Amino acid sequence: MTLMNILAYVAIGLVVGWLSRVITKGRGVTMFPSLAFGVLGALAGTTIVHVLGLAGAAFYAVVGAVGILFTVNVFRQDKPVFSEKEVL
Repeated sequence: MTLMNILAYVAIGLVVGWLSRVITKGRGVTMFPSLAFGVLGALAGTTIVHVLGLAGAAFYAVVGAVGILFTVNVFRQDKPVFSEKEVL
């Protein structure tokens, strides 16, 4: 894995983190943690793919970032994304 690959996966994680923030419309985690979790998920997804020797690391970077962001946003205690009442 080269430095350019790592930077590409970080960029993928940043984009997915930003999209997560836009989609949840302020009900998920704030912007900086959303970006950080996106990058963390992207790097975790690609690392697992490289260890297993699979192809399609960019796809799994997106899957990892979305998976971690979904988990974090769903299990937040103060303002969960999926709740019965709409927060204004």
